[in-house]
Amino acid sequence: MNLHPPTHRRIANLFAVVCSWLAIGLISSIAAPKFEDFVGADSCARCHQKQFDLWKNSTHGRAGGLPGEVGLIARFDGQPLHFKDAVVIPTNSATGSPIFRVTMDGAPPFDILVDAVVGGGHMVGGGTQSFFDRHPDGTVRFLPFDFIRKENLWFVQLRAGLKWTPVSRDISLKTDLANWPPHRVLGSVTDLSNCQNCHGSQITAGWDNAAGRFATRYQTLKINCESCHGPAREHIDIVSRPGFETNAYVGMQRLATLTKDASVKLCLQCHATKEVLREDPYLPGASLEDYFSLKLPVLGQNPYHVDGRIRSFSYQGNHLFSDCYRNGSMTCTDCHDPHGNHYRDVFQRELVGRFDNRQCTSCHASKAVDTERHSHHKAGSPGDSCVACHMPYLQHPGVGTELQFARSDHSIPIPRPAFDQKLGIENACQKCHTDRDLAWQERYTREWWGKLKPHPVSVSNQLLAADISDPIAAAALLLRVDTGHSIAESAALASWMQRFLRPGMTNDARLIEPLKNFARSEDVDLRALGLTALHAGFMEHQPVYDFLASEEQRTGGFGDAVRLRWSVAADMLAGQHANRGDVSTSIQLLNRSVEANPNNYVSLSHLALAHLQTGDADKAIAALQSAIKARPTKAALHFQLAQTFAQLNRTAEAIQSLEAGLRLAPEDAAARRLLEQLRQP
Repeated sequence: MNLHPPTHRRIANLFAVVCSWLAIGLISSIAAPKFEDFVGADSCARCHQKQFDLWKNSTHGRAGGLPGEVGLIARFDGQPLHFKDAVVIPTNSATGSPIFRVTMDGAPPFDILVDAVVGGGHMVGGGTQSFFDRHPDGTVRFLPFDFIRKENLWFVQLRAGLKWTPVSRDISLKTDLANWPPHRVLGSVTDLSNCQNCHGSQITAGWDNAAGRFATRYQTLKINCESCHGPAREHIDIVSRPGFETNAYVGMQRLATLTKDASVKLCLQCHATKEVLREDPYLPGASLEDYFSLKLPVLGQNPYHVDGRIRSFSYQGNHLFSDCYRNGSMTCTDCHDPHGNHYRDVFQRELVGRFDNRQCTSCHASKAVDTERHSHHKAGSPGDSCVACHMPYLQHPGVGTELQFARSDHSIPIPRPAFDQKLGIENACQKCHTDRDLAWQERYTREWWGKLKPHPVSVSNQLLAADISDPIAAAALLLRVDTGHSIAESAALASWMQRFLRPGMTNDARLIEPLKNFARSEDVDLRALGLTALHAGFMEHQPVYDFLASEEQRTGGFGDAVRLRWSVAADMLAGQHANRGDVSTSIQLLNRSVEANPNNYVSLSHLALAHLQTGDADKAIAALQSAIKARPTKAALHFQLAQTFAQLNRTAEAIQSLEAGLRLAPEDAAARRLLEQLRQP
């Protein structure tokens, strides 16, 4: 490759060469499991009856299903739920099926049939049950009326702040609910708000061109054997033949042989906050990181505090922050039996329950010799519980405070009363000693344990850099990829990018060299973030241009997993600049996103909006036409183009775009209204 001093055209040419494999679709196709490769849990019972029986009675085995398969905790008893502008009656149809009978002000009543149920109020920290119906467009949609076991009431999620609250006459069904009309769907359908792949087994959802609608399939809404073990069809075929016992390969990976990281990621396919990277649905057995990023959320609405505890709403992904995982061998199945979901110690001995200290002392044996010496609480008391101090149940701030939704803290921190209060976290001391102030908590923490264990370097450096305004000084603390704490390193780099990164930055080795180290990382998220930063901020400099070209050559191409993260990360940064009113920088970053992935229709759509803000309608239309070429089945793109044409009084083209979109989304009322207006003489 003959390189010359970089210009915008040569930069674009480089990325056109690197991305040539993207020209015919979002990403190249790779070998991956197919829905037909999965056979269902009943097929496993023939040989693995013990494990099957444990699973069947576990929370995974009772996680969801059809209304007749799941024990309903919700009251479908005909008692009305009163909203400001509607009455909703959870009741039963003439055939005994649960339904919601909805009467809105000024409209005739209608029924919503419950086609599926997820949850059973199983979680100790706040268990709920949710309901779904099959929509005419082929999606399975989450209904906005939930039930919570402990409070024994119906609740909704509000549009403002996404907080959870009991149903009341102060709430408008039409305008206040986050999910009305129902639009959140099962499966990773990026066109709509979605529940990803978590609340069921082998969920596939996407647009079916032949049918002209979405197609949603799943084996079950329980979490079945193949959700962890992968597709079993080949395995059953192999073990059905005589002499299979001598085979080295039996058509399925033995999960007990997984590395620590692979074992944890198996659980994080559901128990983590993830950024969707691909349109085609994920199925167990495929590489999780080819479909989702576990670390990119730190660049968006970061769900974690600096030390990994939950900032808003998340799952057990903060296991990745735990010292027991990073510097030890702790996997999820060291504590949780994967079949029965009961608790066990590291030697797989079943424990009495979730608060049995042997869950921790089977590794930390010295603490079991004299628990009072370590805990400074009477043996057997709540304060002598390992979990009470190191894994307290914390309310997720993202759901508000009206309903209980607390989850055990899987970052497994040590109590730091002053630091915890600074983060706004109810620490373990405070949970028990509600009548004691911070000074009292700090006093006994220091008296009992002396100088506390320092935070990991990548965490403490973020704390130190918080008040530094110089990008180079901050980079010395934040741009480190050698601390052994990859998710905190991702958060540190993301923090630096959000605060300081701009196109056309100075050619300073103190910034560029650390970013090159990220770009060489074996961790796909760190690598992608490093490449994004170099591309977005420094690509005008010949050494950076040369470095990216040499990295592409050295690795044989950056690869789809890196490339898709790269494009998404640039789009995230562009959105943050747009929110601050910096449209010019947003446009530059969106162009970088499209260079990284020419078929990123989301970035192209955002680019069109940004160009419209600057008054450049021609570029907006060109961006939208490119987006539609990349994703012709996305109705919203056609509608966006129609609105752009309408603003320019190009009525015929607006009508044509609306008609194209309505063929894909015939129920879109706003598009139909606009079409009627444009057709009027």
